Amino acid sequence: MGTAALMLLSAGGVAGAAPAVQPDPNAAPPKVHGPEKTTFAAAAGARPASGKTPKAAPLSRNAAPGGFQRVNSQKVQLTNTVTDPDGDKANLTFEVWTADAAGKPVTKVKLNDSAYGVIVSPYVASGGTAKVDVPAGKLALNTNYVFRTNAYDGSLYETVWSPWAKFRVELPVDLTLPTPNYASPNPNHFDAQKPHYYQTKPLGQAGTPLSARSTSAAKDAVEQCSKPDADGRQVCFGKSTPAPKGKAPHASERTGAAAATAGVEWCNTNFESILATRFIQCDVRTVPVIIRMDGVPQAVANFMFLRMLELDGQNTFTEHLTIEPAQQIPPAFREINFVGWNHLCETACTPQEQPVTAWKGKPWWVPGEMHSATLTTPFSWDTSLAGTDYRFKPDIQIDANILPADGKIRPFKTGYQWSLDYDGGTEDLDRIRCDTPAADAPAGSVPGCVFVNVAPTYTFNAKAFPQAAAHAWLIQKATPKHPGSMVDQKPLYYMGDESQNNRSRARICPTGWAANNGDASALVDAGDTLNCDEFAFASSYNSGGMSSTEGGINPAIPPGKTTPSGDACISMYAKKHGSMIHLFSQNGADPTFNEVCGRAAISGMHNQESMGGHFANFMKQMRIKDKDAYWLDTRMDDGGTCRYGVGGGQPVICELVAQ
Repeated sequence: MGTAALMLLSAGGVAGAAPAVQPDPNAAPPKVHGPEKTTFAAAAGARPASGKTPKAAPLSRNAAPGGFQRVNSQKVQLTNTVTDPDGDKANLTFEVWTADAAGKPVTKVKLNDSAYGVIVSPYVASGGTAKVDVPAGKLALNTNYVFRTNAYDGSLYETVWSPWAKFRVELPVDLTLPTPNYASPNPNHFDAQKPHYYQTKPLGQAGTPLSARSTSAAKDAVEQCSKPDADGRQVCFGKSTPAPKGKAPHASERTGAAAATAGVEWCNTNFESILATRFIQCDVRTVPVIIRMDGVPQAVANFMFLRMLELDGQNTFTEHLTIEPAQQIPPAFREINFVGWNHLCETACTPQEQPVTAWKGKPWWVPGEMHSATLTTPFSWDTSLAGTDYRFKPDIQIDANILPADGKIRPFKTGYQWSLDYDGGTEDLDRIRCDTPAADAPAGSVPGCVFVNVAPTYTFNAKAFPQAAAHAWLIQKATPKHPGSMVDQKPLYYMGDESQNNRSRARICPTGWAANNGDASALVDAGDTLNCDEFAFASSYNSGGMSSTEGGINPAIPPGKTTPSGDACISMYAKKHGSMIHLFSQNGADPTFNEVCGRAAISGMHNQESMGGHFANFMKQMRIKDKDAYWLDTRMDDGGTCRYGVGGGQPVICELVAQ
């Protein structure tokens, strides 16, 4: 072998031209350095040997299925030990093949442009570990590989290969993103609000998101009864309980109810429910009217009570009350007549009581009838004081005369009060917060009201800005805090302190992090720059950058540290891979998916346009204040494509679709 060739190999290079070798996993190891030395001393020496446990690195803490080593970086290093009985230094030749699921070699991978397509390590001392770095782009993600080694001590070759080692290059996060459609319009905030039954109070107020009809420490509903007469007979409005409806009233009989809830299709008397958006609350109950004798029910007539509260003005809101039988009135009753009503509200709130003539449909029923009756009542509130918040809980008392069919006694009179018939967990869903602008509020600010315990939903434009939406989707789906997820009942809480916002962001995304960890292939155009996108948002109490002493609820504290840092988040970057943009975990990172936050180096355009003015409009329209809860709909979906599932500490490898 020539001196120049020896110098090349000693530097970890690959031999030059050699006879072509047909890819054959059973072929003898190639003599990439040229012929063995034929001197007496060389021939008398012992041959070097590869170790029996080749390894790929950096290894993930979790093995891939089938016994494949899982490598969590696209910067792959292959290693094996090498020994020489003579104590000579030696190197290793590394050969890589694709493999099937069982680890059987399929196709040889050309690791360089040489005839052999192998990589030779630098020389190491006997007993040491030889290492080579696979050139970028030679190995594909999510593909099975095997590799093996063969030793050379400068004179003699090892005559056999080492055992095969199986490995896969699988980044813990590999999300294939849809192609952006920058013409996709931003979602309309009002249209995006779907009614739901989660009672979600502002941070720090008693109460957590609970489903309707759940059990809780809230006060239970009670029966509301008249006093028994001398014969032990009384009438009651029973507790609202689910009851099957009978034949629905004819359309002509329900004109009043339909008109009262026009445009709010989800508010109807088809079934018992309690649903709300930020501006409309609809409570539908099945309420039994009961005649009892000595406490024993003698006759029952089930009614559907519907109350829709509509926050439809700057200094007003409206109640629509609908009453209709759930089944035909039984013959045990002669008449059920709602004869009085009284609305209640706190100071600064004034109900405008309506006369009996204001009912649409007569508010009394005889056996066999099933018509609807509706009463609309406006409320007004005082807007004269600037910068003032009010809490209102509108209530109604309804009196009724109930006459048994025997007619032997006078009608019984009893009352029903709405607030006494809540099932636990929804008793404050109709709590209204009304506020007036401060004296120094921006021009155009107006008074208004919201249902303060109903969290609105902010919706990403995932079709236009998939990089930001995919990042939030991952943290929402794959980490235990699920920030902003309505399904997991984990709301985001707005934090309005700008200085704290800046502190939280700087801890998660220090200056230069995106430039040092991002990839320019993710940028939209020449004017775009890499941004660090943090989630949960820095403008939320959920931010990983906000310590518990500052009021944060999910501080990201690295082991051995006391200050929140992005180092405790899942770190990612967007990169073009093939023809698609992917969101990858940082090379070599091995997240546990128990992290409370994420940060990603992505397109600045995607980061800023996914929020910016769009979020500012949402805040204004939904009248979001400090500590108010809201949900985040990322508008991303995996379509069932995820490998290993989402969560559980396993990699998240998915092809996402924007909705």
